[in-house]
Amino acid sequence: MPKPITLSASYSDDATIIPNAFFDHYLPRANGEFLKIYLYLLRWLSQPDHALSLSGIADIFFMTENDVTRALKYWESEGLLRLSFDLDGSIASICLNSIPPSDSRASSSAVNSERIAVPAVSHQSGSSQNSNLTTAAPASDNRQPHSAQELHHFSESDDGAQLIFIIQQYLGRPLSPTDLNAIYYFYDELGFSRDLIEYLFEYCVSNGHTHMRYIEKVALSWADLHITTADEARAQSETHQKACFAVLKAFGLGGRMPAAGEAEYINKWTRTYGFSIDLILEACRRTMMAVHTPSFEYTDKILSNWKSLGAYTMTEVLAADKARSAHKASSPVKRPMTVKQSRPSSNKFHNFNQRSYDYAALEKKLAAKIQNGSADK
Repeated sequence: MPKPITLSASYSDDATIIPNAFFDHYLPRANGEFLKIYLYLLRWLSQPDHALSLSGIADIFFMTENDVTRALKYWESEGLLRLSFDLDGSIASICLNSIPPSDSRASSSAVNSERIAVPAVSHQSGSSQNSNLTTAAPASDNRQPHSAQELHHFSESDDGAQLIFIIQQYLGRPLSPTDLNAIYYFYDELGFSRDLIEYLFEYCVSNGHTHMRYIEKVALSWADLHITTADEARAQSETHQKACFAVLKAFGLGGRMPAAGEAEYINKWTRTYGFSIDLILEACRRTMMAVHTPSFEYTDKILSNWKSLGAYTMTEVLAADKARSAHKASSPVKRPMTVKQSRPSSNKFHNFNQRSYDYAALEKKLAAKIQNGSADK
């Protein structure tokens, strides 16, 4: 049997005490990066006046603020700490719970705890703390605005806190109450999952759109298409992007992103009308043949006509062309216009018999007169 090793310490003050239950039950399954964050919090527990911030912790451990937040959420799910948030979604404080002994881990976490103050990443005005306030809903829909209490409850939830943090990183600014109201609408009323909302903002921001009104339009279009997962949204987005670049190329406008109005037309053709890319390109080809210049309006008229005829495949379009040609051929030929003879005028100045002359007889008389005159001489 190997000889046991004796472990001791030559100090007793300025130390961080960690319960044995942490090593027995939490250490084995925790990620190494998560352990760093928890141990760092324990380090400063004895000095609660020390200012902590997400950015400061991230700089020390060469992480992103998102990594730090993920670690804090992990330890919160383990019951070792509690997080509270401001209305804008930033972390306001971290409360470390006492670690239950090994024989009582199944019981609820003890309430004896110490509090570490973490400066908020951003602050809202004091008026936003009033639970009686309501926030204005965006004008793009008729939904009722949610109360500040509902939004605060959402921001306190696990999904809400994660979403608020990630979306603020995408937008590069704190969320306004109107922004938060829209996000809660996506989550609660449209039934979007957290992953789908994250991808919604990733998709819009990556295409240069950070205004909430535009993001709402995309969210509503996804809801109309019954998109429920981020994978479905990615597939739809890829299809839409392919359509955009194909249309621009067909119009000779390659090398740039579609303008807002152009993207709306393409969105209408692919999502609202449900046309395939091949059929949209055929409409673009016919546009160029007819007007010899890129015209989204002209193409829209072609596709709207095909939609009204129920032509959604090339075969159906050719059949519609054939039917139109046959209809023109069977139409009666227009008769040439005939000039109507004018009726006699009813004007009183014209109510008399017009003179009529026999010019041949007059010429004979004139010739005889001239001849007789010549004979008299």
